[in-house]
Amino acid sequence: MKTLIYPILFSLVLIFYSCGHRTEQPCDDHFIKGNNYFLSTDFDNSLLEFDTAIKFDAQNANAFYGKGNIYLFKGEYEKAIENFTSAIKIDSKFTLAYYARGGAEKMSGSSKDALIDFDKAIELKPDFVYALIQAGSLEAELGNHQKAIEYMTNAIKLQPNLYYAYFNRGTFKNNVGDVNGAIRDYTKVLELDKDNIEGYYYRGVAYGEIKEYENAINDMNKAIELNTDFKKAYIYRGIYEYSLNQKEDACKDFKKAKELGEPTAKNYMEKYCK
Repeated sequence: MKTLIYPILFSLVLIFYSCGHRTEQPCDDHFIKGNNYFLSTDFDNSLLEFDTAIKFDAQNANAFYGKGNIYLFKGEYEKAIENFTSAIKIDSKFTLAYYARGGAEKMSGSSKDALIDFDKAIELKPDFVYALIQAGSLEAELGNHQKAIEYMTNAIKLQPNLYYAYFNRGTFKNNVGDVNGAIRDYTKVLELDKDNIEGYYYRGVAYGEIKEYENAINDMNKAIELNTDFKKAYIYRGIYEYSLNQKEDACKDFKKAKELGEPTAKNYMEKYCK
């Protein structure tokens, strides 16, 4: 099962990207202009303003942080890391710089370095929900699913209505064999977001794992209702239908999946529908 990780979470620094959330460094006119250009995605002029701010004050951590965000958005992760590091050297308690550097490190494939930075952001700001989510997701990627569950649980305590924290925790619970716990979390996802296709799909898969095939089929029905081209949902519904001796319905679903281009459908048809 996959983890529902939103890449945009790295970009949620935008939420905090204002003078109201700045460091102790000055929020000068060039920084403000750079910020405004950044928010309008005019990265060239934004970069020019941040560079000008640094020219006037080489210890302007905010300006280096701003430059880092520009490079992060542009996918130039090494440059982003370099500028976030400069901001941190100037201000060792710059929480958002650690968080953003962690995002750049994660995107560049340096998961362990990213985890260190997310943990540092949490150390500085224990209620930093998005850092908790990112750290938990990285722990799962590194195979530490129980730790991942703990991070998501802490995030949920802080924001009980964050549906993707439940989704992630459900996935991690399933990875450690707590299928019923996973089902409870996916159910919570659907309480918070009633049209969440993946919530139905993955809860259906979990029901299938404990052989509650009727519930599994009901969830696949809902996933397909929300997305009629959901190839994998047809495959899994077919498997569960076949498990309930509903061979004709199963073969229709395998056929539909094949028509939609699902590569595994042919094997299921050859195995079950002759």
